[in-house]
Amino acid sequence: MKIAFYSYDHVENPYCGGGGAYRDLMINTLLASRHTIHCYYGRFRGARAAVDRGLRISFLGSSLNYPVSRITYSLCATFHCLFVKADIIVICYSIFSPVPAFVLRKKNVVIELFHLARYEPFRKYSVFGVLPYLFEKCALHFGKNIICINRRMAEYISRKYKNKNIATVYTGFDSRMLSEQIIDDKYILYMGRIDIHMKGIDILIDAFEKTAPSFPQVRLIIAGRGTPHDTEWVRNRIRNSAVTGAMLFKENVSDAEKISLFHHATFVCMPSRFEGWCIAAIEAAASSKATIGTRIMGLDESILDRETGILVAPDNAGELAGAMSLLLRDAALRNRLGRNGYRRAQQFTWDSISRRQEMYYFSCVNNAGRTDRPAE
Repeated sequence: MKIAFYSYDHVENPYCGGGGAYRDLMINTLLASRHTIHCYYGRFRGARAAVDRGLRISFLGSSLNYPVSRITYSLCATFHCLFVKADIIVICYSIFSPVPAFVLRKKNVVIELFHLARYEPFRKYSVFGVLPYLFEKCALHFGKNIICINRRMAEYISRKYKNKNIATVYTGFDSRMLSEQIIDDKYILYMGRIDIHMKGIDILIDAFEKTAPSFPQVRLIIAGRGTPHDTEWVRNRIRNSAVTGAMLFKENVSDAEKISLFHHATFVCMPSRFEGWCIAAIEAAASSKATIGTRIMGLDESILDRETGILVAPDNAGELAGAMSLLLRDAALRNRLGRNGYRRAQQFTWDSISRRQEMYYFSCVNNAGRTDRPAE
């Protein structure tokens, strides 16, 4: 099968490179042994076309700056995939760099939706959030073949929008994360994209400031990468905090450092306002770490409340601080949640997840008129 894959987010893109990009890289790499895959990403400085891990990689748009990169990628990718020759076209859909080719090319186009933003763009951008809001509505209304990465999102779309071919395909984790050893270097870890609003990093710091005076030996480590605006916000917020010495920002950590940070954390905290699945929550579970998350669609599946972690209300620094204090005081609870997470994480292997996504691709191709089957 010949697959054309489109995503703004490449794992080496300095502005993004989050869990979604890693998910697609792992799935495409595994499928490349059985299919021909050409990946088209948004261009960034230093991006070069290549053949890597069996994948043909090209970049579309301009690398002038972040906004221009997103806008030009959307325009180029939309035009490009209207004419590309492929058995199936897969669009990792972003409301901030949309590729709405599915409006005209329906049968062999699959949309990956990692989360539903709904009204969140208005909260972040005020009246300027109307365009991302409408781009999401466009995908939900016109998209026929949709991959969701959590069950509740798939059920919501099926219920609200009729005649959709929807599959739920979760996210896996790097098997190197697996560790049953309990190591506690006295820090709370946030690992992921540095997106202040979406990931609730402002709430995370507010909650830690409430907690820190009672636990002076504990630090907060924020690790990841994001836009210059958001990373600078984090630096300034930490610099101006009353507990600045207890917080550390690590940008662009290596894979080895990421694994070490998970394995040595006291627990992990992911207070997102909206989310798809959150690969970091499963990586934390694989590392035998309890995770505090928010009670939202996506996180309430990757984190099982009081079983592998604790869920709190979004946008609530007080409740988050209470959960932090509870886990810092109760090592037995932390360890129990971590052990449960370790056992659960092992069902999310990349091999099984890539196979499920492959079978969905074949169902879409067959519905469009082809009859070949996946290799065993």
